[in-house]
Amino acid sequence: MDHLIIFLLVTTMYFGINEACKKNHVVIHNELGPGIDLNIACRQFSIERTPSRFHTLKYKDPFYIIEFADNNQLPHGEKWYCLLSHGTRPKYWFDIEVYAQAYYPRCGQLRSWIARKDGIWFTRRYHSPPGHVLDWKIQ
Repeated sequence: MDHLIIFLLVTTMYFGINEACKKNHVVIHNELGPGIDLNIACRQFSIERTPSRFHTLKYKDPFYIIEFADNNQLPHGEKWYCLLSHGTRPKYWFDIEVYAQAYYPRCGQLRSWIARKDGIWFTRRYHSPPGHVLDWKIQ
């Protein structure tokens, strides 16, 4: 009976401590203005790769989201890059590293990027206001 209690205690502790990790989120918003679409082209692992995710986000659409888990095999393994652009041909653009994994995998991380006319804004927290971080490059 004592062995059963110890087994149940160890099993409960193991599964309680190692519960599922919440996915990380990169969220992109378009606040450029009425009639201005934000073009998004994202790729994983390297800025040199060809984009694998494409999306056109209309003004005030809810958002574009990339959901993923950190890579448990390699430190600094999970990286995401997105080319944000708008205008004709596109005139305004910026290629951003939107997420980089820390040395150890993390759970439930947020990276919120907001495209506005005056540049790109950013926050890591759900309840903190974003701050201006980048000006648009002009082509």
